[in-house]
Amino acid sequence: MYDHAKNKTHLLLVNAVVFNKNKVLVSQRSWQEPHEPGKWTIPGGKVERSQKVVFNVLEKTVKDEVLEETGVKIKDKIQLVTNNTFLRSTGQHVVAMIFACEHKSGKPVPLEDTIDCRWASIAEVKKMKFAPNVKGYILSAYREKLGKK
Repeated sequence: MYDHAKNKTHLLLVNAVVFNKNKVLVSQRSWQEPHEPGKWTIPGGKVERSQKVVFNVLEKTVKDEVLEETGVKIKDKIQLVTNNTFLRSTGQHVVAMIFACEHKSGKPVPLEDTIDCRWASIAEVKKMKFAPNVKGYILSAYREKLGKK
């Protein structure tokens, strides 16, 4: 029997644009990262397979990934800003979902797979070298925050 889902499977990725007043949390990818080493990005990660039902798995993953990668805790309210699909360098199809959220506590520290981590103004973001699409994600979230779509 033909498996209709076999060629339709995508990796699900969630990313967070974390605001602290008018600055956003950015981190620099490690030089050992296989995908876009050394470039700036926003915290996020893959939604993991679970053997149990997990309500609000996207929100939970966003919160966990931000904390694991930067040491920053975010508030419970997160809002979907945009989504995108792309091919990883490995050929894997990816659906990326980008959420806007607010800083709750913690100072940014480069932890998992990062070499730098900090709060950046939008003016600074515009000058930084990001992995593809990331700068657009940040600017979309910023416009949404200001109420300008």
